[in-house]
Amino acid sequence: MAKKKTAKKKKEIAVKSNNPLAAAGEINGMFGGEGIQIPVDAPLPAISIMRESAQFEMSDGSYSREFTGHIVYWHNANQYYSAAFGEGDSLVPDCSSADGISPDGGKFAQNGPCRTCELNKFGSAKEGDGKACQNTIRMYVLVDGEVIPSVLKAPPSSLGKKDSLMRWLTSAPNIAAKAGVGTKYQPIRVKFSLRKKDFTSGMSASVIETETVKVLTMDTDSDKLNQLARLYRNFMSNYMPRVQKDVSAESA
Repeated sequence: MAKKKTAKKKKEIAVKSNNPLAAAGEINGMFGGEGIQIPVDAPLPAISIMRESAQFEMSDGSYSREFTGHIVYWHNANQYYSAAFGEGDSLVPDCSSADGISPDGGKFAQNGPCRTCELNKFGSAKEGDGKACQNTIRMYVLVDGEVIPSVLKAPPSSLGKKDSLMRWLTSAPNIAAKAGVGTKYQPIRVKFSLRKKDFTSGMSASVIETETVKVLTMDTDSDKLNQLARLYRNFMSNYMPRVQKDVSAESA
């Protein structure tokens, strides 16, 4: 009987050694589980958009024309800089809003809601028909293969009502509902890419394109859903309190 138990134990060890996921789970358990620590006093990694080459600069410094992942959380944000990039001493917003609804403060903080502000109207920009205040959407994306979300800031050029990103964010609850997973967007795996968009002013920009790849279900993707749920809770409790600070301190 003792020999049989020893042989069974050796077999279990062999199976674990050939299964990286099982080994990773065992190691995580040794250090208190699989919870990921999100820094409280440091910004998250960032994904930048390269305007001229229509590529993403990923958080590790590499370049990619597309990537896939899950949006853990997103929100609107407004930032007004009195001086254009490279002009004057304005390094941080003169007025900012971390929800795109009400100003949070700044040297030239406006009174009242953002929607009534003169600087948030088309035609208020120093050049062209755009807004003096930059309207953006900040997405916190868990890129496939990574464990901490990165910030991807969608610029005004990507926020047209008919552009891919706005259509996707608007329809995401319907996508999830039709798949039978509730109405949350976090279970939806998304592909991000870029395309060049030309404007009547003669300017061009890289615009974010989004595409649904898969909707996770409890039947086949419970481990991933649990990972996303833990990360979402961690993000909301540890990182959300500093979002306003990040928006108000971001250089032009």
